[in-house]
Amino acid sequence: MKRIVIRAVLFAVAGIASIIGGFFLYLRLTEPNPAHGPVAPVKQQLGEVTYHPLTIEGDPTGDNYGIYDPSIEYSRDGTVGWLLYSSVTGEYKPVGKYVHTCLAKSIDHGRTWTYVGRINTSADATLDLGDGKTLAGAWRYEVSTLVRDDGAPEGDWKLFVHKYFWSPKKDRMFAYGWIAMRTARDPAGPWSAEIPLFGAGKNPPAPYHETRVDLNSLHADLRHQVTYSEMGSLSHDGILYLSIGAMWILGPDKIVLIRSRDHARTWEYVRTLATRDDAKALGYGWLDGSSLTEDHGRFFLLATPGSHKLMHDGTIVFEFESLDQGALKRDSDGHLAIAAYFPPQGSILSGPGAGQSDYDEHNTAGGLIMPQFNLHKYPHVFQIFSTGRMLPPP
Repeated sequence: MKRIVIRAVLFAVAGIASIIGGFFLYLRLTEPNPAHGPVAPVKQQLGEVTYHPLTIEGDPTGDNYGIYDPSIEYSRDGTVGWLLYSSVTGEYKPVGKYVHTCLAKSIDHGRTWTYVGRINTSADATLDLGDGKTLAGAWRYEVSTLVRDDGAPEGDWKLFVHKYFWSPKKDRMFAYGWIAMRTARDPAGPWSAEIPLFGAGKNPPAPYHETRVDLNSLHADLRHQVTYSEMGSLSHDGILYLSIGAMWILGPDKIVLIRSRDHARTWEYVRTLATRDDAKALGYGWLDGSSLTEDHGRFFLLATPGSHKLMHDGTIVFEFESLDQGALKRDSDGHLAIAAYFPPQGSILSGPGAGQSDYDEHNTAGGLIMPQFNLHKYPHVFQIFSTGRMLPPP
């Protein structure tokens, strides 16, 4: 009898695995073809692009596996630029196991960058799984965003970062993760202790369930999300805005806009900015890697289109019709209107692609900055590039 039960369980597990595998295969086969979407003619018109590698002078770890996830913000007078980025280190194949948050500075509008220091340090840890079970791995800090929140009593500068647990046995464990916040009066520091800010429903589970805000509870549109990542930030008229990628079991789901009117003490849902249907209309499977920016009084969402064929296919720029209402400009059919597009550099293109860019109107010597995975430079595969392009005028 016991053997029969075990055999039945094994058949059931195999059946479920087949269903899940078949569903993922179906998604891959039914994804739209970017070559037939509205981005394709824009890409063709731009032709082959060549970007300038962004290097951090004095970065002690930048020559390990490289740097990624850029976020730039300039001082109030536009003379000093600050660059927050991920640094990937640690002897682990195929790439390092640690992801830190580091800071660099520019006083020539993005022509050169100088290392300032490390803010978040990724390190070995043991995850408490409950019931006496543990798992060895490391805490990682990824996709950070830096914003100048003028007038905040704890200091004008904030960073938000996705902190999650990584294990060589399970890879990235996003359920055991959250969005953390730190504050400072000066980007060079000192920075406050980490504040576990945003969670997603029951995630992270105990004993890590200490986040201040359950984003899933802010609106019905968010109630089924598994985790949140890929943030963009912007402060305008005393209001702090965050674009944030909402994830579900099949990966990136939507990009939403939330805001705080009291310097990150309380938060409210504004609107869903982009969905998988919006991505399909553009010829892709999803949109993620968001960023928010202002350029001479206009406001923009930067997003990375992706699919199972090419994970990140550059950066699409969408202009806001109304930042306050969270409304992006759309065409007569209701599809997102493309304000600009920044393609990957084709000569180094590989499956992970490029995107997750950031922009500041004062970064005139570097323009929009874009990370791109570069297998030709292994092991230094994570790289950031200055595109040299600014956003187009109205």
